[in-house]
Amino acid sequence: MLYELRSYDIRPERWDDYLNWAYTTAWPILFEAHGFPLVGWWQVVPNADEPPSSTNLQWILAWESEEQRNERWAALLDDDAWKAAVAATRDPASGDRLYHLRTRYRFLRPLPRSPLQ
Repeated sequence: MLYELRSYDIRPERWDDYLNWAYTTAWPILFEAHGFPLVGWWQVVPNADEPPSSTNLQWILAWESEEQRNERWAALLDDDAWKAAVAATRDPASGDRLYHLRTRYRFLRPLPRSPLQ
């Protein structure tokens, strides 16, 4: 199993707009049309013991293999509905991203005693 941790810095002033877009536009394409294997979708809660972080959304996907992950992402990126969904997140005049300040991802492999394998 290969887990993909995705971390997004969403513009705080556009948070509600982003969630509306995510749930009504992105969600059906990612999880219904392309079967992305969602483990969870979280809002980051600030910790009083740490400096503030600009990362405010994290989600995890559980892939059977890197090959499966690459195939699904390639199919998604080639999907006209996804291209239109992403285009809707850009300012038509400037091309700037309306919601995302930064996106990152990394892969995680469970250790032997992890409940998630």
